[in-house]
Amino acid sequence: MSTLGTRVTSQVDGLLEEAQPALNRMGHRVKDELNNLNDSGKDVLSDAKHKLEKEARHVRVTTEHFIQHDPIRSVLIAAGTGAVAALMASWLLRSRPQ
Repeated sequence: MSTLGTRVTSQVDGLLEEAQPALNRMGHRVKDELNNLNDSGKDVLSDAKHKLEKEARHVRVTTEHFIQHDPIRSVLIAAGTGAVAALMASWLLRSRPQ
């Protein structure tokens, strides 16, 4: 029985030695793919950040232009927005159980 166990162990060790180069190559491929995914994720994040910054600049410039050309209306819009926000906050605070 012990000779059978020894032969099986020997065969398993031999198969593992044969498979080791293929397993190493597969490990390197997986590592390379993960690095590629990481790099592409960074690129996507960077692109999104630049687009968001560009859009924020556009909104700021548009708002400044609107304020400069129609200041009364801008103040009324700001006051109305503040009033609506205060009303909603008040409503939410009152509707909460105490």
